[in-house]
Order: sequence, then structure tokens, then C-alpha cells
Amino acid sequence: MTNVTVSAKQARDNFSDLLGRVRWGEEIVMIEKKGRPYGVLISPSEYERYKKITKEQFFKTTEQIQKRNIRFSEKEVLDDVTRSVSKVRQKMYDREK
Repeated sequence: MTNVTVSAKQARDNFSDLLGRVRWGEEIVMIEKKGRPYGVLISPSEYERYKKITKEQFFKTTEQIQKRNIRFSEKEVLDDVTRSVSKVRQKMYDREK
């Protein structure tokens, strides 16, 4: 799999060609705007692979968290989450002042 970087203007001017290169050439195209990453074109098969890996990682992480917290009751977890959410909301509220 080849990685290619193009500017946003190049991507706009050559969009159809880039789609073909991504779809049939198995390239990954990084689109930059003002020298910074702006977007990525990947093939449908690469996207499906990404979704599968992401889903597997999510379930693996969730399982690890559950195993680590098995000793806590549902009430303890809910209280902890409620406290954490309250702290985050307070920080957001303080920033808006």
C-alpha cells in the first residue's frame, strides 16, 4: 500500500483520478491544506478493515475495564461516574465565565 500526499487544490483538481488510485491502486491519499493534514482518502476495503480493527479494540478495552472494576458495585461505579461528569461540567462552566 502506497501513501501519497497532495494539496487540497490538487485533490480538488484531480478528484476523479485520486478516487481511482485509491480504489484500484490501493493507495492512501493524505490531503493537506496549508501544509497541514486535512483529510484522507482510503479504499472501501481499507475502511472496512479500519472499522473491524476499531470495533475489536473497543470490545477488548471494554473487557479490560470490566475485569479491572469487577470488585466495585454498580452503585459505586455510578457514583464515581456522576462525580467525574460533575467535575467536567464545572470546568466547562468555569471556562464560559
